Amino acid sequence: MLNRINKKAKISETAIIHENVVIEEDVIIHDYVVIYPNTIIKRGTEIYDHCVLGKRPTSPGSVERQLKQEYAPLIIGEESILCPGVIVYTGTEIGDHTLLGDHCSVREECSIGSYCLIGRNVSVNYNTKIGSYTKIMDNTHITGNMRIGEHVFISVLVATTNDNTMGREKYDPDHVIGATIEDFVTIGAAANILPGITIGKNAIVGAGAVVTKSVPENKVVMGVPAKIIRDVE
Repeated sequence: MLNRINKKAKISETAIIHENVVIEEDVIIHDYVVIYPNTIIKRGTEIYDHCVLGKRPTSPGSVERQLKQEYAPLIIGEESILCPGVIVYTGTEIGDHTLLGDHCSVREECSIGSYCLIGRNVSVNYNTKIGSYTKIMDNTHITGNMRIGEHVFISVLVATTNDNTMGREKYDPDHVIGATIEDFVTIGAAANILPGITIGKNAIVGAGAVVTKSVPENKVVMGVPAKIIRDVE
């Protein structure tokens, strides 16, 4: 399939655009961007230097999780901004008016809503869903198979995990599951969120907390391990 590039798009001569790419009007693509096949970039989005879009997941045999032969298109929504060095894999969808900060990485089959902010050096692993109006600050890791709601705030250096066996058992999608973070949750800096738990709507997780159990709605938890301190006022 040939590319469909709108005449009103502005594309640097140093950008590399493979076949089967759709670029809509008023898109701006800066120097040394690489766009792989099966990628759609919607109206008014700006892609800064050295971004890589539509990359396929690969493995030399070290990854137990089964990779697919075919993925859905990568879709970048309208009026979004991808800062320098961003990598977004194929099969993912980014909403409208969303900012991806310098050098962040979003793996395959993820979904990030509209009006989101994903900070510098954030890594979002495979098959993760992030709702609209959510902000994830610098140097945070969002694990695979995770669900994050809308209007969530996750501070810097937060770590999330999805495997309580820490790789000692063969990969099984039924037990390798990240946390569920519901709408309006706030998570403080350097918190550690363990696999499979749910953080209920409007809860607050204090800085440095290690969350080993599910948190009810409208509760503040702090400490190692995290314990309920009070209700959210």
